[in-house]
Amino acid sequence: MEEIAEESHWWRAIVDGDEAAFQQIYRLHFTMLYEYGMRLAANEELVKESIQQFFVKIWTNRATLGTVKRIRPYLLVSLRGMIYNKLRDEKRRRVTSLEDDYDFELAFSPESEYIQKESADQQLLALKQAMDQLTARQKEIIFLRYFQEMEYNDIAEIMNISVKGAYKLTARSLESLREILDISMIAVLCLLKIAASR
Repeated sequence: MEEIAEESHWWRAIVDGDEAAFQQIYRLHFTMLYEYGMRLAANEELVKESIQQFFVKIWTNRATLGTVKRIRPYLLVSLRGMIYNKLRDEKRRRVTSLEDDYDFELAFSPESEYIQKESADQQLLALKQAMDQLTARQKEIIFLRYFQEMEYNDIAEIMNISVKGAYKLTARSLESLREILDISMIAVLCLLKIAASR
């Protein structure tokens, strides 16, 4: 509740024209938006351009912005829409639906990539290989839930599905990982926690 109140305060400050609050929101969320955008588009120039344009739009239209209680989901939803519009408009990729007709890259941190190269942790390597076998939406929901630690109602908003659908997709994604890895569900969750912390 305290986090929501604080985010609402920051948002009101932006609406009121507080440039310091705007810059703070940009600094706090840029890395998260960049990582998410790169998993959606895998095009650094397009992602950075989208983030910049989105923040310019927020600032120039601040007087007409509505109330936002949770900033992170709002930013992710908006960036997701902007990137897909750019992909469609620039004909970089044929996007007819946001259901399954897109790619979503789920890569680990540079530290995890190093571990993979050095074969120091076979379990994380196996997890990464299992992740590669998931659908785009399964990868995306795993990223949002376990790597960004987002709540189901926020995930549902970002992915444009119901909360119940978010729960079901998460369960199916975890079950797929469990079957691929042939380990217990507890072991899958432990591996995800380790991977997300790196």
